[in-house]
Amino acid sequence: MAYTELYSLTQLIIKNWDEFKPVFGDLARTKVLLGVLEDFRNPVAHSRQLLPFERDLLSGASGQLRNQISLHLAQGDGYWRYYPTIESVTDSFGYLAGDSYAADIKGCKMRLNVGDRIEFHCMANDPRERNLEWRLEVGINSRREQVDTATGVPAELVWEIGERHVGEKRWVRISVAHDGRFHRKGDFDDERFQTYHVNPPLDC
Repeated sequence: MAYTELYSLTQLIIKNWDEFKPVFGDLARTKVLLGVLEDFRNPVAHSRQLLPFERDLLSGASGQLRNQISLHLAQGDGYWRYYPTIESVTDSFGYLAGDSYAADIKGCKMRLNVGDRIEFHCMANDPRERNLEWRLEVGINSRREQVDTATGVPAELVWEIGERHVGEKRWVRISVAHDGRFHRKGDFDDERFQTYHVNPPLDC
């Protein structure tokens, strides 16, 4: 699914509408919302910056579809009914973070340098629309260092790479938690991971 183009997803929904009707409800409205997303797919794919009104329109259409999916999931009896779940965490290079520490299997191929700045774009859903708090941590040997925090959705987290991060298979952990009392996994609700190799400075 991560490699499926938007047009293919749209056709999948329309051609199998009976399966998706319980989620989206109205076919005509769903076609319009998906059409809005398709209209802006090419400009984004070709690195054209969207105008402010275009970003607002895109945010509204995607937000409506995401909300319908969240409401549908909330009707079932699973953890997604009670806790926020991460939809995606994407880094500056376009890599999607995974749901485990499997560095050798899912690790990023990028080699980074001291002084690089990596940004992470984070999306999540909460069935109860609570405030969400994000945390970015980097693993250093047997320790982990918190390097950034953010709130809300979408959220942006930044890793400024220093000399202390030099090494192979440095994992990044991004977690999310709602601001209530009870959480799915101790003090947080969901998490994603990515790994990177950080080169030593050439003069060392």
